[in-house]
Amino acid sequence: MKNKTPESNAAITIAGSVPEAMLVVGADGSILLANDRFSPFFGLNPQTKHRHLSDIFSDSIDYLRQSIRDWLGTSEPLPKTFHRQNPDNGSDFIRVEGWRSVHDNKAVAVLRFFSGNPNVDHFIELTRLVDNLNKECAARARIEKELRNLLQQLNATNNMRDLVVAQMSHDFRTPLNAILGMADFMQSEPFGALEERYRGYVCDIKYSGEVLLELVDSVLAMNDDKDFTERATDILVDLADCLESCQRVVAPLAKRRGIELLVPKDLCVPRIRAEKTLVKQILMNLIGNSVKHIDKGCHVKVEVDWSKDKDLSICIIDDGPGIEPRKLERLLQFNTRSAYSIDETGFGMGLFLTKRSAEAIGGQIRIDSIPGQGTTATMSFPSTMLERSAP
Repeated sequence: MKNKTPESNAAITIAGSVPEAMLVVGADGSILLANDRFSPFFGLNPQTKHRHLSDIFSDSIDYLRQSIRDWLGTSEPLPKTFHRQNPDNGSDFIRVEGWRSVHDNKAVAVLRFFSGNPNVDHFIELTRLVDNLNKECAARARIEKELRNLLQQLNATNNMRDLVVAQMSHDFRTPLNAILGMADFMQSEPFGALEERYRGYVCDIKYSGEVLLELVDSVLAMNDDKDFTERATDILVDLADCLESCQRVVAPLAKRRGIELLVPKDLCVPRIRAEKTLVKQILMNLIGNSVKHIDKGCHVKVEVDWSKDKDLSICIIDDGPGIEPRKLERLLQFNTRSAYSIDETGFGMGLFLTKRSAEAIGGQIRIDSIPGQGTTATMSFPSTMLERSAP
C-alpha cells in the first residue's frame, strides 16, 4: 500500500472532521476526496461516483474552476458564492471556501460548502470593509495625534532656543560693552599719551570687540528668518573689506606665533551677494585655523581667483605640517575633537561649523592637504552670487 504524505493525511483529516460538505479537488477540477456529508448536501446518491466538478456544477463550472485556480495561488481562505439550479427547490446559492493543500504530492484545493445567502454575504463583506475602514481611521487618528504632539514639542523647542539665544545675547553684550567702553576710554588717553605699540593694541582690542558684537547681532538676526533671508540676499559684500577685517583680527596672533600672514590688497573683484557677518566669520575661521595650527616660521597666504562670468574662489594656503586624510575626514564631521589641534583643546567642531555656514549662504568649502607639505582651504562662491556690474 502506498504511504501517504503528512500533507495528504492532513487533507483527509480535514475532509472527515468538518460538519459541512467537503471536497478535495485537483487543479483540473477532478474530485479526489469527498466526505460523507457531501452527497446529502447536494441531494446526490451516495453510491454514485462523481469524478469531476462538471458532474455536479454544470452551470457554474467555469466560475468555480477559476476560483480553484485562485485558491491554489494563495494560502489564505477565499470565500466565493455561486448560483446553483436545484431541480427540486428551484434556484439557490451556495457559499464555498477554499484552502490550498497537498494530496499525493499534488497541489489541491480543500473546499467547504454551505448554503449561502447573497444578501447576507454582501452584508458580511460590507461589515468587513467597514471594520477595515474603522481600523484605518483609528490608525490615521493616532498618527495625526502623534504628529500634533511632535509639532507642539518642536514649537516648544524653538521657543526655548529663542529664549536661550536672547539670554546669551544679553550675557555677551554686557562684557562686550564693558570691553568696548574701556577701549574707548583708553583711546582718549586721559592719563597721558600711550606708547605707539600700546595704542595699536587698544585699536586691535576695540576692533575685535566690534567684530564680536556684530556676530552677536547676526545670531539674533538668524532667529528672524525673514530678516536674515533679506540680509543674506540683498547685501553686497566687499571682499577686500572682509579680508582687511580678518587680517586686523588675526594679525596679532600671527605676529605672536612668528607666522607671516600675506593678505592681498586693492582687489579688483565683484562684490558678493551674501550675509556680510557670516562671510567675515568664515574667512576669519579659515585664516585663523591656518595661523593657529602651523609652526613658527611658516607662512599663510591668501589668494583670490576670479575671471569674468566665473566662480570666485578664495584660497588660504599654508606650508605647515598638513593633515592626515583620516584626520581630515573626522574634522569635517559633526562633534569630533580636532585631530589637527596642537594641544588638543577645544571641541574640534570649527571646521565642520565653518563648512556648514558656507553652505548656508550658498558657498562651498574644500580642504586639500598633503602631510608634510601644507594645507589649502578653498572658499568658493558661484557666479550667481556675484554682483552683475562687476569690473
